Amino acid sequence: MAQNVYRSVSKSRSGPHRNDRARPSGLRHGAARGMTDEQLRALKRWIAVLGLLPLGLVTALTLVEMFWRALVRLDFWRSEPLVFFMLGGAAWWLAYLGGLRPMHTYVFGHEVSHLLMARAFGGKIYDWNHGASGGYVETDKANTWITLAPYLVPLYALGVMAIFGVAAVFWELNALVTVDARWFTFSFKPVWLFYVLLGLTWWFHATYTCKTVALEQSDLQRNGEFFSMLLIFLVNVLILALLLIAASSSPGLGLAEVGRCWLATAAALWDFTLGRFW
Repeated sequence: MAQNVYRSVSKSRSGPHRNDRARPSGLRHGAARGMTDEQLRALKRWIAVLGLLPLGLVTALTLVEMFWRALVRLDFWRSEPLVFFMLGGAAWWLAYLGGLRPMHTYVFGHEVSHLLMARAFGGKIYDWNHGASGGYVETDKANTWITLAPYLVPLYALGVMAIFGVAAVFWELNALVTVDARWFTFSFKPVWLFYVLLGLTWWFHATYTCKTVALEQSDLQRNGEFFSMLLIFLVNVLILALLLIAASSSPGLGLAEVGRCWLATAAALWDFTLGRFW
């Protein structure tokens, strides 16, 4: 297969498919190297059952345990990161439930995720397009990470992190800034805006990821829907866990404690399911 076309949520792609462009010779689909597409999907189903399913289950149970600790034991819910992150999420849901549907913004991020991941794996981009009705990326690379990139990578949230990461080099984002308006005065920390935008973009990613995987997406079918759904679930749960760790200053929700809880959950799940037979 000379090129791989990654499409977004659109029903149909606008404009003709440009197969008349010059392509390097000898390009092959990744599945053609010794395995058929069906054999590769069957292998991924086994990987999903034996690997991703238990990993996802243990990680999800660990995240529930961490949230329970935060709820009943720690002064976590009043922390600045969580409060403003949830404000950002609330702003997104108010806008979404109020009728805002930024499809062009989503499709642009969807296709850019495909494009950037293809470039990260050394792929060449022949053509790409985006619009409110859908989009596509044509490249000579095909693998799981390229195919599922839009569902695994919260692109706009990463953009917010990058912008504020650069800003933090030049300004103190935790310093209190006082603004004297004409009729009133208010104070705020620039980092609050970071948390709000992070919450807004994360929930934007989560909303459209759920909406998109509910459709019959070719991106998911390439790798098998069961494998794709489990990988998407696992990666997004891991991102949530990392955000939880980053938002907490308590050692009870630190990386070491989360790792210890994960191992304990894995051991308990093993004992409950397979340990009695070994």
